Amino acid sequence: MERVAQQCKQCGREIYFDGICISCRTENERNRILALTQEEMDVSIQQICNEIEIKGKLDEERDLFQKLLNYRDIDTQKIAEVAFKNNLFYPCELYKDAPADVITEMIEMIMQDNLNSRLAGHLLLCLAVHGGETVFQSFLELEKHPRNWRKELYVSPSFYATYGGWSYDNSHRFIETNFKKCYPMVKGTLDEKNCSPVKIGVKTDEKCSKCGCRIVNLMEIDGRDPRLDFLEIDGVIKVKCCPNCFEYSDGDFCRYKIDGESELISGNDSFITEDYLKDKGIEELASNSYILGDIPVPPRYAADWEGGSSIGGFAFWIQDCDIKLCPDCGKPMKYLAQIQWDTVLDDMEGNAYIEICKSCQVIGVLHQQT
Repeated sequence: MERVAQQCKQCGREIYFDGICISCRTENERNRILALTQEEMDVSIQQICNEIEIKGKLDEERDLFQKLLNYRDIDTQKIAEVAFKNNLFYPCELYKDAPADVITEMIEMIMQDNLNSRLAGHLLLCLAVHGGETVFQSFLELEKHPRNWRKELYVSPSFYATYGGWSYDNSHRFIETNFKKCYPMVKGTLDEKNCSPVKIGVKTDEKCSKCGCRIVNLMEIDGRDPRLDFLEIDGVIKVKCCPNCFEYSDGDFCRYKIDGESELISGNDSFITEDYLKDKGIEELASNSYILGDIPVPPRYAADWEGGSSIGGFAFWIQDCDIKLCPDCGKPMKYLAQIQWDTVLDDMEGNAYIEICKSCQVIGVLHQQT
């Protein structure tokens, strides 16, 4: 039977089922969580602890935990204590605010040679999300003197560290891979977009030499806006890429200047030679009306399915966290922004991620989807 197009009963978007679209359901749930009183949040936190105590895992209340964390940035100390007592180390965000004694015991566990490698991986993620000097030093120790369980892991401790928003270079110097502040991109008007310090999808006059698609500035950022002081960018940067090729590559790069000029410097690993977007897709991308939100949100606000687009904070990695190494200096780049692709192009899936190395004035663009 042929599906019949209908309109979302809340926003009017075209859908193929009766009711409201996923984006509206997500928005409604977000607003519900944002409206919770402190007393109601305390009750919710107790619900989470109760499930861990009874089942030894987080199942039915996991979605509640994730939303409380993302939208309200709850203190997880109490949850971490209960989780550790019940040997629960997933999801790793449970340990964001774990008390010092729990962290000390987890470090003692990870230093053992005969630890199960799967458990070691979970512990590394939990410790990375907590962060701090003690955790950093323990990661360096594990980097210099790997334990036996390391042989069965595919990546080094520095990779796990990026889930917590930090890492280190080859000289073992600490590097932040995330900005602590986050602003959402919200629906506005085209006139408001023209005045917004952050814009998504701006056409250029260039064409991709490989597929012929029009090159775009996937994002334009005016760091002189007071809301973006945390970026410490005193000028305008433009994230240039081929929107047709980049989703098939392992990451595209461009070099920028703070006067708004930028040029593509790599990204030829894509095998695509046909322009699938064509002018129609470029026009749709450029016609979005997203603007920078007025107030900051918790750092993990967009780190969820249907999390939307944002600048700063943490991304929702559909696959693994993928902090690229700068092609110039070789150091880990810093996650800058996320674009939920289907909010600006109906037929596209996944997220676009933007990373930056301010020292070399290089920007990386990558794509993930299921």
